[in-house]
Amino acid sequence: MQLNNNLCYGCMEQSSGEPVCPYCGYAADSPYLPAYLAPGVTLNSRYIVGKLLHYNGESALYIGYDTENDCKVLLREYMPDTLCRRVKDSSAVTVNQNAVAQYKTFMSEFVELNKTLARLRNLNHINPATDMFGDNNTGYVVFDYIEGQTLTDYLREHGGVLSWDQVKKMFPPIFTTLSLIHNAGLIHRGICPDNILITPKGELMITDFCVADERTLETELTPEIYSGYAAPEQYSTGKWQGTWTDVYGISALLYRILTGTVPVEASTRLQNDNLPEPMILNPDIPGAVSTVIMSGLALSGDMRIQTVTELVTGLFDQQADTHISQTQPIPIPPQHISDYEDEKGFGRNGTEAVRKKGLSRSAVFAIVGVVTVIVMFLLISMAMIFFEDSSSTLTNAITTSDTRSELDELAESLTHQTVSAETESTQPTLNEVEEEAAVSTTPAGSGSGALYVMNDLIGKNYETIKNSPTYDSLRFVPEYVYNEEISKGIILEQSLEKGASYYEGTEVQVVVSKGSQYATIPGYTGLIAKDYYALLNGKGIKFEEVLYKTEKFEDGFVCGISAEEGEVLDLEKGETIVVYVAVNPVEETTETEEEDFIDDPDYVNIYDDEAAVEVTDE
Repeated sequence: MQLNNNLCYGCMEQSSGEPVCPYCGYAADSPYLPAYLAPGVTLNSRYIVGKLLHYNGESALYIGYDTENDCKVLLREYMPDTLCRRVKDSSAVTVNQNAVAQYKTFMSEFVELNKTLARLRNLNHINPATDMFGDNNTGYVVFDYIEGQTLTDYLREHGGVLSWDQVKKMFPPIFTTLSLIHNAGLIHRGICPDNILITPKGELMITDFCVADERTLETELTPEIYSGYAAPEQYSTGKWQGTWTDVYGISALLYRILTGTVPVEASTRLQNDNLPEPMILNPDIPGAVSTVIMSGLALSGDMRIQTVTELVTGLFDQQADTHISQTQPIPIPPQHISDYEDEKGFGRNGTEAVRKKGLSRSAVFAIVGVVTVIVMFLLISMAMIFFEDSSSTLTNAITTSDTRSELDELAESLTHQTVSAETESTQPTLNEVEEEAAVSTTPAGSGSGALYVMNDLIGKNYETIKNSPTYDSLRFVPEYVYNEEISKGIILEQSLEKGASYYEGTEVQVVVSKGSQYATIPGYTGLIAKDYYALLNGKGIKFEEVLYKTEKFEDGFVCGISAEEGEVLDLEKGETIVVYVAVNPVEETTETEEEDFIDDPDYVNIYDDEAAVEVTDE
């Protein structure tokens, strides 16, 4: 067995060197994925890496050992597999040259996410970060190792189903914690039995937080979508996500627990929604509870219960009217929207407001629960302490020979160091991440009505953003610039900063990469015109079409170009090539039509002003 300080890399327990660990069964010759860290590697001169526990498109999770505190830990490595790769026979990561901007953007979000969780360390039902550092050209976050089993395993051992009475006792702490997490500006997007941990004391914990793009389809990351638990809006980047997204996940979780059946995948329901109500599958489920769960599983985010607080109120006040209005929520993070009661007694989302008289006993408990959530949030907010950076700074060790300058900038952008004007990063520093919530800005633009919050567009594809209904409230003014390292179409800068508020119709200027200034002319042999034009357009090469009458090439195929294959063009100079397309002659051709073609003698040179291509029988 592989040993480091007599540790088994499978469970990080002390071992005397047996070939197979008596505690976990880990063997010395257990293979490991070369794309991830090898067991036994030491990080930050302190943490010993054990076996890989889990990986997705954002990061990898390892069991580890903290040599300073002499205890097991969990180590999460930022490792977006579509943007970077592990150097062979090394622990270092190298970033794909055309993905530096995306790599930086997602690392910034990765850091910000875990910094926010660290500031919520007083919550007992999450596992916040205890340390953060840079190594191997990437970033690492350290968590306490918590013994326990997933809710998936727990259900398997308990018949697959829990009663509503059991759920009422077990899940209130999860509801409260999720509500407080939402108030801190975070959305989980992965609520499911695999991500709920049950400790030996029977306490539930929410685990496995990820950046938003990891749990949304059609992004630059390999998606991790939990079938049956993911909301419909997670299947497209063009849909608003918010607290209602986690409402769908927690409602799907309750559906699974109470019925023993996972709900039909949201994308399938969009085509044919025949999901039965929970009480049909399990008659012991109270009717009001069943109705609330189905409201939480509404396919339309507008029609769905909007917050966990509203969900809890509906679940525990079984006499309440569980009708959910179809009104459109204001497209701004829910924690910034003040609830109100209109003159008819209805709240922001159309849910019936609690009356001053005639409250049911269960309604009183529901109100007490909501008030408790608010009080706990205020107390936690007052007690929050900024995450210590003395041992948790992403260091300047992040370098690579291929993209050194960009990643030096990345390292500086994720530390407290001052960045010079020449190399100033577009990414927030850790100080800026911490202080961001305290910054108050005047909304951009002029007008009134709905107020929006600006997202981070840097590293995203401009065409995708521009055509997304999510950004219909903005007027984009693009500026295109050449960039040798960032692929074509990627946004490099934005005039309206992330987190800034703005009114509908506000103008935002974006700098978009045009890709490299230089392009190599591709070969045309065996290609029809439209396919060759697609190659040229993809490289940004301008061209003109000339029809060439010949029987030596099939109709519509490229038979020549006015430059050499492999020649490098300077796109900034606007150089244009001529593409000659074969047109097979017909028996009768008018004189006018003949003037549109170049005749084909047995051997011909086709010339333009600057370049010539010989077209022969070969």
